[in-house]
Amino acid sequence: MLRDLYLELEAGSFVTLLGPTGSGKTTLLRILAGIEKPDQGRIYYDGIDVTALPVQERNIAFVYQQFVNYPSMTLFENIASPLRVAKEKHSETEIKRKVEETAELLRLADILQHLPEEVSGGQRQRCAIARALVKDARFIFLDEPLANLDYKLREELRTELKQIFKDRDGVVIYATPEPIDALTMATHVGFLHEGEILQYGEVRDVYRNPSNAAVGSYFCHPQMNLFPCDVESRENAGCLLQVSQELKFEVGLDREKLPNDRYLLGVRPHHLFLSDPQSRMVPFQATVELAEVVGSNTELHLRHGGIRMSLLMQQVEQFPVGKEVTSFIDPDHLYIFDIESGAFVTRTNSSSISSSSSSR
Repeated sequence: MLRDLYLELEAGSFVTLLGPTGSGKTTLLRILAGIEKPDQGRIYYDGIDVTALPVQERNIAFVYQQFVNYPSMTLFENIASPLRVAKEKHSETEIKRKVEETAELLRLADILQHLPEEVSGGQRQRCAIARALVKDARFIFLDEPLANLDYKLREELRTELKQIFKDRDGVVIYATPEPIDALTMATHVGFLHEGEILQYGEVRDVYRNPSNAAVGSYFCHPQMNLFPCDVESRENAGCLLQVSQELKFEVGLDREKLPNDRYLLGVRPHHLFLSDPQSRMVPFQATVELAEVVGSNTELHLRHGGIRMSLLMQQVEQFPVGKEVTSFIDPDHLYIFDIESGAFVTRTNSSSISSSSSSR
């Protein structure tokens, strides 16, 4: 169920609706497209109320998660089908031109006479996207269109879709549970949680300034590490954030900014390291629980006491399970959230923090 939801999307934006399964992404997408009707509230396209307008009369295109193509029609006819049923009549010459231009854009030009069953899954999904693009719809809705593709195909199509949609004047709205989709393609992101949009804004701003721990954790690939910390005042001003006896940080933040005794500390996996060439980070001992190679990266799952955290390395390396390693946290990139509500409180940076001498 969606509630208390307000969105205003700018022309030319590529908006990702991001959130876990069941958060309301598909429902919101279908309401915006006119496939479902809201119980209350209004939908406006370019300032015009379209809430009661049938989906067939809206200037939209919708791409589904499944490869929705007509099995008995060639790719050419699949792509041409929206033009043949459009209110505005198109000549065969114009249809041929539009289909071939769109097919060239999506690298389908050489297989237009094939049936969907004769091409790969990636090509079938490209055909579904081409059918949406050929209409020149002002509003394009995509519901997890890469979900059924393998890793390599998803990576390829992310790059292609970003290029295809970057110069469009309308609005592209893309629903996905994958933060990497938003990070690599979108201009704006709206994070949904249990039917509410917790934060909406430009991708860079939401990523750098998450409004709460749920956004910070989810909108990160891999997810942000979150663990509780205790706060103590220091005689020389500032505070000490203590995660464990070994892992602690002296931060140049006034106690007034951190009035509570306990907070949730967040650190992204790429701000953890296995070396510290500048001797400025905070070290701690950890045990390797799992090492995953993803593309050209290695994701280490570590355990420090009762705390589990992820470390992302931009290289491929093997680590045996159970290996003890010395890890380092970059103290310039700590996020602090309220431990009860998850609301963002503050974050550290190079001008406000130094690593604790007691932890060295």
